Amino acid sequence: MPFEDLHEYVEFLSRKNDLIVVNDQVNPDLELTQILSEEERAGKGRAIYFKNVKGKEVPALGNIFATKEKMEAILGDTATNIGNRLKSLLRLPDPSESMISRGIEMLREAGGSRPKLSTTMGMGVNELEKVDLYRYPITRTWPQDKAPFITLPLVITKNPVTGEKNIGMYRMQVYDSETTGMHWHIHKDGAEHYDRTRIGGKKTMDVAVVLGTDPLTMFSAVAPLPSMIDEFSFSGLIAKKRLDIVRGKTVDLEYPKNFEIVLEGYIDPSETRVEGPFGDHTGYYSLEEEFPVFHIRKIFERKGRVYPTTIVGKPWHEDVVIGKTIERMFLPLIQSQVPEIVDLNTMEEAVFHNMVVVSIRKRYPGQAKKVMFALWGMGQLMFSKIVVVVDDDIDIHDRKQVIWAMTTRIDPQRDVIIIPGTVTDTLDHPSGLLNYGSKMGIDATRKDSREGYNRKWPEVLKMDDQIAKEVTEKWQKLGL
Repeated sequence: MPFEDLHEYVEFLSRKNDLIVVNDQVNPDLELTQILSEEERAGKGRAIYFKNVKGKEVPALGNIFATKEKMEAILGDTATNIGNRLKSLLRLPDPSESMISRGIEMLREAGGSRPKLSTTMGMGVNELEKVDLYRYPITRTWPQDKAPFITLPLVITKNPVTGEKNIGMYRMQVYDSETTGMHWHIHKDGAEHYDRTRIGGKKTMDVAVVLGTDPLTMFSAVAPLPSMIDEFSFSGLIAKKRLDIVRGKTVDLEYPKNFEIVLEGYIDPSETRVEGPFGDHTGYYSLEEEFPVFHIRKIFERKGRVYPTTIVGKPWHEDVVIGKTIERMFLPLIQSQVPEIVDLNTMEEAVFHNMVVVSIRKRYPGQAKKVMFALWGMGQLMFSKIVVVVDDDIDIHDRKQVIWAMTTRIDPQRDVIIIPGTVTDTLDHPSGLLNYGSKMGIDATRKDSREGYNRKWPEVLKMDDQIAKEVTEKWQKLGL
């Protein structure tokens, strides 16, 4: 079963010898995250608990999601198995079932995942007398970062029209001891809630920020969920256990009862402030832009609290592990909507959304382009700048095979399409306008006369299986 809170997870890592405890003093300015980075660069990816952070009253924990093994422990299963479970939950009834019985089954499982509201915060919770962000080991990771940034916040907001809640993960630049930036991109749910608040004429928007909770709920905050599923229910669905939540003291919002630190506050829709630069996962510094300002009213801490942090920067860091987990988890759901898809690779070298490679079982002309447009119309895959479609004989996780297909199965004039005037990720630096640019699709599948290819397609080189077997056996007998 997934972990009750962050402390139980730390204890698990300690028992597995997957945790380093650093007692020496560490500087949160550049040094702390560089230590985390070096641990990942060395290929070990152990979590690191920093007990003594210079000038800070609270310890820090990093590399929480740094390996595939950690992610499977957090999820309680493999990402693929969970993806198949989600697909099964959403499936339509088969001929042996009635629509009513299938609907009851779906409601039972979905209802069992809904969060459970507690009347109290529980024991060991302390309300700070003074709001002071400087007590926390908020890090600065790169030399040109404008300030320290909170990098693993669970930002909780509510749609003022529908009442729907959202938990997102948006970086937060520390302006002073009581205020931060709120870097939500225009396409995110938090930004929509902000826009609806502003358009509706409300003067403030309640926001709660959770710094540390059980790692599954933290992961849920970055999962690309459809709007009808909130992150707390998603966490409960995976854990097969309802998440305990509590209502805020100064905000009309709920958050996990097992929090480490909670910042309760508000955003004034009429107020923005310059945020950045910030060393981003694209490998570049994102530039200065105007973003909303988060004002903190109250801070609550749990006894023994720990501050979680992560590195944001050019791959490879733990966000790659998170990204590949999401890819495997949601592939079965993507296949349920686009059944010809065999596999999908959001390439970490391309920062995931910049290039997606997908293999298909091709049956008819134009099918590759059909798949491209299907992906561009699907949730966060809309940010995919380049989509490459290959045949199902290509292992899309083998870069050599992908490049081979891209260069031997396309005619650029026929098989490369450019889509101008479309949505881009806010962090797409090359686009001429913010959030608006173009996309490219590459059809690297084999063609026939139905797609204007009137020549005979050449056969792929392949050794006879029996001869290959006989030669291998002979080679082994010779001891070579």
